[in-house]
Amino acid sequence: MKVLLVTPFSSEQLTSLQMDGADIAVKKREEVTAEDLKDTEAVLGNLPMRLLEEAPALKWVQLDSAGIGEYGRLPENVALTNASGAYGEAISEHMLGAVLAMMKNLYHYYDLQKEHTWINLGSVNTISSSTVLCVGMGDIGSSFARKMNALGAEVYGIRRTVHDVPDYIKGCGTMKDLDEYLSKADVVALSLPETEETKHLFNEERLRKMKKGALLVNVGRGSAIDTEALIKVMKEKYLAGVCLDVTEWEPLPKNSALWEIENVYITPHISGRFNAKVTHDKVLQIFKDNLKHYISREPLEHVVDKKAGY
Repeated sequence: MKVLLVTPFSSEQLTSLQMDGADIAVKKREEVTAEDLKDTEAVLGNLPMRLLEEAPALKWVQLDSAGIGEYGRLPENVALTNASGAYGEAISEHMLGAVLAMMKNLYHYYDLQKEHTWINLGSVNTISSSTVLCVGMGDIGSSFARKMNALGAEVYGIRRTVHDVPDYIKGCGTMKDLDEYLSKADVVALSLPETEETKHLFNEERLRKMKKGALLVNVGRGSAIDTEALIKVMKEKYLAGVCLDVTEWEPLPKNSALWEIENVYITPHISGRFNAKVTHDKVLQIFKDNLKHYISREPLEHVVDKKAGY
């Protein structure tokens, strides 16, 4: 069985992926051609859909990302698995840092430092007195919820369906309950996949259903927030702060008004990726486990529902 690996790993990590039953070829993803995929049965990593659509022998794609994006278009006979579970630790720490920086005015104090200005910006909130709403309770949202609960926040969650409510959140609802929860949250954290249901979920109307002066963090998909609506409400200073690690268009165009809006803080989709070693290690482990399953004809883990989008 020919397997094409396009996710970068060290030589030591690559050695750990070698196993009987798999002939693993390694290539940089930007150098892969249709010829490379002519007899490839499995791909480990994220190749452009245009190439995967030209792979006649393809039976399985293992993504190195949690989100699936365009890969939901893969045909039914091609199994799709993702790296859900690898990113929660790193991304939730990024979210925690973003919330603390906004809540404690650290961004503003840094600006004052550059001006050599020594003033007190006044009172701030604390996590222990905050109500937090996690919209999306997968690996990332759940990891963030646990951290905020550990710091004393009252945490609620929104997910597609509700089964058991974990002990680190006080309550959990579905999308139909979103507006009710929004009105009492001091911090709203989005870690949603991109689906028809989530696109522009936070339009102007919903942004205004948030508590005035609340904080908003988005690490899921930029399409969850209507950019023009966000610009409008932030020009009015309706929310105290917004941290975006994802934007509706990436890279964010240089002429986007978002860059200049006060109290909007942007990072270039870096909370996840492989910037944290622990994330890279977890992705490798997911690859290894699933490759063993595939060779042994056992059920794969992290299987994606292509229609649902996650």
